[in-house]
Amino acid sequence: MSVTKVSSAMQEAVNNVPRNDIINGGLVVNQENQTAPADDAYTIGDLFLHVGEGTPVMSLETDGPQGTRPWQKMVLDANDQGGLVYFMSNADCQDYIANGKLSFGIQLKTTAATIANARIGILKWVGTADAVTSDVVGTWASDGTNPTLATSWSYENTPANIGLTTSFARHTVEDVTVDSDTKNIAIFVWTDDGTITASDVIGFSEWQCNPGSTVNDFSSPPVATVLDQVQYYVEVLGNVASSSFASGFANSDTRAKGVLTYQEKRIIPTIEAGDTDLQIFYRGGASATTVAVSEDTISLNACRLNAEVGSAVLTVGDGVSFRFNGTANYLLDARH
Repeated sequence: MSVTKVSSAMQEAVNNVPRNDIINGGLVVNQENQTAPADDAYTIGDLFLHVGEGTPVMSLETDGPQGTRPWQKMVLDANDQGGLVYFMSNADCQDYIANGKLSFGIQLKTTAATIANARIGILKWVGTADAVTSDVVGTWASDGTNPTLATSWSYENTPANIGLTTSFARHTVEDVTVDSDTKNIAIFVWTDDGTITASDVIGFSEWQCNPGSTVNDFSSPPVATVLDQVQYYVEVLGNVASSSFASGFANSDTRAKGVLTYQEKRIIPTIEAGDTDLQIFYRGGASATTVAVSEDTISLNACRLNAEVGSAVLTVGDGVSFRFNGTANYLLDARH
């Protein structure tokens, strides 16, 4: 067996990849594809929460700051304030507390219908660790005034206007003090431009955050690594017609049980079925369509499925296959 020796130059390149603690900061994973989120709902990029007034239209564009790197397009309603929030777990905050400093960078732009300004807030949570109030805004203020934050959130910096143009530009907030009583950190990027007209656009790309007094160059792991990181928080299964998602057995002539497995989550996830168009396939190739399926005994990486067929068509002990039909899916959500 031969062993390939890693050159010193290659090892140095690996060691010198800039640290970035924003998962999916390059927006390369987009499982949920929530394009019209209400206030306090996750949107494009899976880990970025929309906080704001109205219901903006979101989309993932591909003509970003580096070639075809994606960017998130937010189309706002007239004079509505709004933005995106990214949450950092308590475990991921520890290096920042030890270092005492945080630096952040992001690429922002507008369009011909110009939104003049945006703001960046570095927020501290002092409530129970990893039990944050996700709608970080308590009360939106007037144009040019930072919103009042929800209880237990506070600004670690003093957000100020950032001028936007029709070309992507990198904007940074550096050397922000991280206090020892910090339980969670949130990055809040928003616009409160009081002259917004309907269909005005703000674009976000290349989120970057690291400990220290200066922000690193933007970096993103390979897509496969990012997918694993995102699915620690949220995972979408399905959307492929006739694909199997679990197996099990008939425990009566009208009922079947199975086990759904998924990537281990941060906490026990909530499980939501995208629609009711589920099937089980059983001996002889017959199928029971639009089966009522419920979930229980939910753990970090698996749950039990219970299917009700509604008529005596199963044979006790026979194996069954749980399948998606049409555009059915499961949303496994362990986000904040």
